[in-house]
Amino acid sequence: MVLLKEKRAQKIPESSILKSASWKRGYAAFNTLFKKPLGWLYLATESSDDLIRLDRKTRCPWDAASSAHEKSCEEYLLEFARSKKEDHTETIHSFRCHEGELCAAFPLKLLNGKQGCFMVCNLKEPISRQTHLKTAFYEFLKEELNLVRKDYELRSLYEAVQPKALALSALHSIHRVISTAFSLNELLPRIARLCMQILKVKHCSISLLDRERKHLLCKFSTGQSDGTKLIRKKLGHGIDSKVVLGGEIHFGRHVLAVPFIEKDVFGVIMLKARIDKKSFTATDLEVLQMLSEQTVVAIKNAQLYDEMHELTMGSIKSIADLLELNYSGDNVHLPLFAQLVREMGADLGLSRHDLVDLERAVHLLDTGYIGLPQKILSKKTGLTQKEYELIKKHPSRGAQVLKSISSLKPLLPIILHHHERYDGRGYPQGLAGEEIPIGARIVAVADSFTAIISKRPYRESKKVSEAIEEIQRHIGSQFDPKVVTSFLKVIQSKKITKDLL
Repeated sequence: MVLLKEKRAQKIPESSILKSASWKRGYAAFNTLFKKPLGWLYLATESSDDLIRLDRKTRCPWDAASSAHEKSCEEYLLEFARSKKEDHTETIHSFRCHEGELCAAFPLKLLNGKQGCFMVCNLKEPISRQTHLKTAFYEFLKEELNLVRKDYELRSLYEAVQPKALALSALHSIHRVISTAFSLNELLPRIARLCMQILKVKHCSISLLDRERKHLLCKFSTGQSDGTKLIRKKLGHGIDSKVVLGGEIHFGRHVLAVPFIEKDVFGVIMLKARIDKKSFTATDLEVLQMLSEQTVVAIKNAQLYDEMHELTMGSIKSIADLLELNYSGDNVHLPLFAQLVREMGADLGLSRHDLVDLERAVHLLDTGYIGLPQKILSKKTGLTQKEYELIKKHPSRGAQVLKSISSLKPLLPIILHHHERYDGRGYPQGLAGEEIPIGARIVAVADSFTAIISKRPYRESKKVSEAIEEIQRHIGSQFDPKVVTSFLKVIQSKKITKDLL
């Protein structure tokens, strides 16, 4: 069940005429010309009759000491107006009130199809003797009401179109978020911040049920200092918990909460406190519902991605452990290698998918060494030509070994070509320049750098400065110039430098 706000009294659009600057100036001028009678605006709808006194600073001149008498005048005028509200003509009515004072009523057509009128009381002379003045005032009155109607219609059109435009904008934004975020930990904070931005609220939280469906896990909340700490709450307490248990929307003045539902409820998104301190509207609820529907799809995709990522990383770890047993190289700089390729890939504008492939490929570059004699891998003297030819086959062997694992197929071009040279003199296929996949060009620079600063059976490790000089000497021959430029930029960052010390 949706919790709705109290139904408010129907607002009469024409009442906004009193706020118009042109009305205030015009009414003041006509009031002077009519020698300052009392003015009343009568507005009638199906649900209410409103008689608005326009010149409240003026008391009834014939009985200024009696506020009760003024009230009786109001009742008389209201009764008179009611008797005329079904009169659809534009005839100006002249009459005398219960005190015998001269009065006039100017009938009005309202937006709601009912009648109203503008009434003047205590005229100094009959309205019939003021033909030109009454005609001019009546035209002024109708024109001001016409302007009010047009403004109302424009605002109504805006209010009808604005939620749709906002929903379309939100839909576009959430698709952009979904396309750039893979894991659940990346997705949910972005979804929350997007909702806050679109609906202009101060606080947002996203919670998901645990596997046992006994606790809510707050995956993101703006109330948390870093937005990532996991809060575990037992079901049964709080608005978010009630929404999950009942599968119902909560629509409060300052709180909106919508459940995530696929086959069953599995979570909730909750917004609190609009920035402008106003109450939430039906439009806010409509937009949040649309966002939550799209978020359900995104969450399920992210959960599948996380599961696939765990399986893939499990396969990678198993192969890496096997490599460690087969090849006892110096892997102390492996984390640095992974960080380098990640930072360089981001600097060169690679997509999120490509960055993930780069990080995974780092752990599998030497897969092709499996099965090679240990004496070759640990040899302290120079390799023979035959031994070197065996070593040169390891990229192809690695790609061959991994090709049967479908989740690792995007990594194969990186593994196969990371020993190609920019001048075309590398192996295994002698590719040159842009023919070499960008991931392989990035890995080639980072791999060479970490190899130079690592200890090998046939030599000692070198200093970082020496390794950088070595990389620079081979710009345009072994390495892609733009990749080296990115490498030099990344290697000088404080984060990388700290890891090298």
